[in-house]
Formats: sequence, structure tokens, C-alpha cells
Amino acid sequence: MELRDLQRLTVTKLREEALQHQGLVGVHAMDKEELIKALAPIFGIDLEAAVRQARARFATNKTTLKQEIRSIKTQRHEALTAQDATALKQTRDRIKKRKRLLRRLAEQARTAKV
Repeated sequence: MELRDLQRLTVTKLREEALQHQGLVGVHAMDKEELIKALAPIFGIDLEAAVRQARARFATNKTTLKQEIRSIKTQRHEALTAQDATALKQTRDRIKKRKRLLRRLAEQARTAKV
């Protein structure tokens, strides 16, 4: 099981999984983050390495995505001055997709902190 799999499980399923391992005490009083921290060593998951990896992936993608957004914004401005409706819509859609991806990556980096 990987960190991503643990994060996708509900608290109830995490508790059921934790109850199967006898070394864990106070499972019912734990919240989701505590359960993940308790189960990670059992499954051989290095949380610190996962956090470092998520931060590195986000940092590299973040800069490239922001650069792409800036260049597309100049294209959008050119389409706006040329009154080209189709190019304007295409550039807006491209900006929107990259912003969504940026938000998704930020959320993944936030949840990897656990």
C-alpha cells in the first residue's frame, strides 16, 4: 500500500486497517492524519521522503506552469486587440487548464505534508 492509497481511504477504513495491527493503541481516538502517520511505518512508507518528493515536483511544475500562463496571457492580449474571438477563447481555455493543474498540484503538495 502506498501513501496515496492511505490518503484516499476514509477514517473508518483506516481504523479498520489499524485495528488489524496489534501494535497500535488508541485507534478510535485518532483522526485521519494520526492514523496515516501510525500506519505508514507498518506499510514501509517514508512520510518525509514522500513530502520532499511532492514539494520538489510541485516546485518544478509550479514555475513552468506560471511561465506558460504568462506567455499565454500575452497571446490572449494579442487576440483581444486583434478582436479574434476564437483565438481569445482558446487562450482563455489554455490559461484555465493550467491554473486548474496548478491548484491540483498545490493541493497534492498540501496533503502530502500529513
